[in-house]
Amino acid sequence: MEDLYMKISNIINTSTNIFNNKGKKEERDFSTFLKDAIKKVNEYELDSQRLNMLSALGQIDNIHEVMIAAEKSEIALQFTIEVKNKVLDAYKEIMRLQV
Repeated sequence: MEDLYMKISNIINTSTNIFNNKGKKEERDFSTFLKDAIKKVNEYELDSQRLNMLSALGQIDNIHEVMIAAEKSEIALQFTIEVKNKVLDAYKEIMRLQV
């Protein structure tokens, strides 16, 4: 349980540091940030698939790990889809503006 708490804490701290990057010389552009985020979503999906396979083979006794990985993957994918939809909506709105 403490391991899960540490992982959640690290994710929160990392996301906070990304958005509160004031005063630092190292800046990431949006495309790099987007690529890293999509890579992380893919890692969650691959981890979920790996744990599902190990569970099906009977090599995992703790079903909680499998369920947590599946939910993490699902939530990350849903979030990515919602961000994509918002970006497309913003693009469409910009295209409707008359200059």
